Amino acid sequence: MSLPTLFLPGTLCDERVWLPVWQKLQVHQRRYVPLQWASSMDEMLALTTDRVLAGEKVHLAGFSMGGYIAARWAIDNPDSVASLTMIASSPYGLTAEEEKRRAQLRTMLKKGSFKPDSPAYITRFVHPDHQNNPDVAGVVQDMGKDLGAATLLAHTQATTPRPALTDKLKACSFPVHIIAAADDQVVTAGVLKDAAETIPSASYTSVPCAGHMCLLEQPDTVSRILQSIVD
Repeated sequence: MSLPTLFLPGTLCDERVWLPVWQKLQVHQRRYVPLQWASSMDEMLALTTDRVLAGEKVHLAGFSMGGYIAARWAIDNPDSVASLTMIASSPYGLTAEEEKRRAQLRTMLKKGSFKPDSPAYITRFVHPDHQNNPDVAGVVQDMGKDLGAATLLAHTQATTPRPALTDKLKACSFPVHIIAAADDQVVTAGVLKDAAETIPSASYTSVPCAGHMCLLEQPDTVSRILQSIVD
């Protein structure tokens, strides 16, 4: 029998980021981990644990921040993991430049300056082909407006600092699947390809014509890749 699959969203995302993929994916049991409810790393890991029954194995599929949380949980619970899939998500730690950018973001958010409908916000996360698509850019904007600056601040603080997980993943026996978006400006395909090459159990796949929000932009491609993993 097929195993359950846990789906974890990214920063300032909820189940809407997964909906287009879910509509095309056939899984035994779909379990969503509502990371938008969490305000700390411990809470994120606890929410993941809550969705796994004692003695069972699950597939983990995490997008962006959710990929990092899924990897953290998998490392701590290897006997419960059938596979780990990280989508647009790096197992490397944050660089000094990234930590500096996050510090600036926290300052901005505490001042109340957050505009999810700004062109700069959409340009960073969405491929040029989809920046006027309401099913992509519109969903990104709606999630940002609905979840708000408080959720973004909580997610940013909960995952900073972000230690590298590559060495620990190298020691794990479960399969690791790293999926990159070819035109991602946030987590570049080159970084993810390099990460996959350092982990013996890892595979690497690139999704063409996609920015960071590849789940919304290319759900057909992402669902096909995931289907081959969970079958």
